[in-house]
Amino acid sequence: MPPFASLGPASILLLTLGLTLTAAPARALDCEAAQDQASLNFCAGRAYSEVDHKLNDLYRTLKDRLAGDHDRLARLVSAQRAWIAFRDAECDFVASATEGGSVQSMVHADCLRTETEQRIEHLESYANCEEGDLSCPVPAAASQAN
Repeated sequence: MPPFASLGPASILLLTLGLTLTAAPARALDCEAAQDQASLNFCAGRAYSEVDHKLNDLYRTLKDRLAGDHDRLARLVSAQRAWIAFRDAECDFVASATEGGSVQSMVHADCLRTETEQRIEHLESYANCEEGDLSCPVPAAASQAN
């Protein structure tokens, strides 16, 4: 008996739909060629997600380097939370120009990506301070073992 012989028409339809839906994201993965708004929205969201992961990794690194200094660690956490609140409010404001439009989620995601890239640059400056830089709130990686 063929493998799908025991399935009814509804089951076959659901199986076909499931295969079609799982193949759809693969087509959307080519963001260089994205032309329709749904694909552009998806790609903007993915681009933001990638930089957000980078930001989170960097933030964890800084937290680890400050683990022995609870006061500065608390200040970093407070600053990051305040920055997130600012970023979200800023991007909500920027995207409000396209409120209700199909482009709104792309505009919002692009803003989140841009703000996050700027924050990464800022945090990287902390992560890459020169030894002896008194204006740097995060100890140099080499002095971490001291």
